[in-house]
Amino acid sequence: MNLKRYLTKSRIVDVSAADFSEAVGQLLACIPDSILGGADRADVLANLIEREKSISTYLGDGICMPHTRVVGLKQKYVFAVGRCSEAGINFEGLEDYRQTRILFLMLSDEKVDNYLSVLSNLAKIFSSDDVCGRIKSSPDIAVFREAVMGAFNGGSGKSVSKGVAEPYAPRRKEERINEIVMRSALKIFKVAKCSAIILFGDSFLKMPDLSATFGDAKVVLVGEKPPVALPPKWEFIGVRSFSDMRFSQLRSAVMIGLTRGTFTAKEKICCLGGVRESNQIDTIVILDIEKGFSNIFIGQKNMLPEGVTPEVLERVLDIATELSVEGREGKPVGCIFVIGSSEELKPHLKQLILNPFYGYKPEDRNVLNPFMDETVKEYSLIDGAFVIDGSGVLEAAGALIHTPDFKLQLPGGLGARHAAAYSISLMADCISIVVSSSTGQITLFRRGQMLPITEKRK
Repeated sequence: MNLKRYLTKSRIVDVSAADFSEAVGQLLACIPDSILGGADRADVLANLIEREKSISTYLGDGICMPHTRVVGLKQKYVFAVGRCSEAGINFEGLEDYRQTRILFLMLSDEKVDNYLSVLSNLAKIFSSDDVCGRIKSSPDIAVFREAVMGAFNGGSGKSVSKGVAEPYAPRRKEERINEIVMRSALKIFKVAKCSAIILFGDSFLKMPDLSATFGDAKVVLVGEKPPVALPPKWEFIGVRSFSDMRFSQLRSAVMIGLTRGTFTAKEKICCLGGVRESNQIDTIVILDIEKGFSNIFIGQKNMLPEGVTPEVLERVLDIATELSVEGREGKPVGCIFVIGSSEELKPHLKQLILNPFYGYKPEDRNVLNPFMDETVKEYSLIDGAFVIDGSGVLEAAGALIHTPDFKLQLPGGLGARHAAAYSISLMADCISIVVSSSTGQITLFRRGQMLPITEKRK
């Protein structure tokens, strides 16, 4: 979706107010009545403040993203962006808001069905270190506007100040080696009859311009965060890296590509990568998906459970990886996520505690909502499973999985969490994901089949 059409330079302004309510009010004042339709500005502002009190929209890195739905809005979405002073803004005396430098207002029509997906995509765009650096270091409002519009335009904004370093350029030796490896990869790509190239972007400290390197080949860039500028026709798959090993993101990336339809089971893929942030491509791997991937997806018409969207699976994998890598106090947190129809799962679940998600609006407890991350991480310390429906709504936490006795067919060394995830994947049309508390390994179960997403830590 082209989100740039919902933002104009006239709605990118300097915010003078120090109070959160007044600052949001200034952004709201930039939106003309012809777009707001019959909506009352005071009511819209009240809804924004009420949401902020129930769940913070501070993303970190100096960015706050208040948002709400508006009845009768004349566009699907409308954005306004404000640049705050070095003092930040004040909201109920909370320290996070004093760090705010960019205030991003998002309004949407109440009838749009991809509200949370758009919110999640915007959060990813503005979580990029390069994008944030360009925007926050803007010396004046004119350059600030260009930097913000550039972020919506695939990051094509210009350098924003004399003091800001230009993107990293690899040393000549590295550049020559990369050129040789990539030319060799293209020859292998053609001889092996591959249909796509996976390039692991985290191999670079700063992503170089490779738009002309691979010609017309289908290229999928895999990394933790999208680059400042993605070449035309390239696709990006965001996957958190859980180790410094080469291709640590490969399984997750291929699985996401399969669910999105980027890849098919019959394809061969040429994978290029190197040591994380080494600026050196030193490894070429040819992956035959049908031979080298699990039969969880291969030969199945419904790779995902009915009603489950690829975006939800991607988001849950992101959260699971963060719990595996960061955990709490540096140790992985063991937990289970079960994704599928809540009605079909209900006979196999029993609450161990009062459900902490009961009674909240569906969009406020959706995993696609970028402000839910910390909530999920905190509740992951509770015994039991998270239950998530196909659209991403968190139906429960602390749920006990109870299925009839049957013979387990699991490798040795796996515990109760893996047994529970295995059993419910057999009993219901769902996907279950387990984070091991002892090793940090992430394992996915589908139809009783096990797919390790990450390897065990050594």
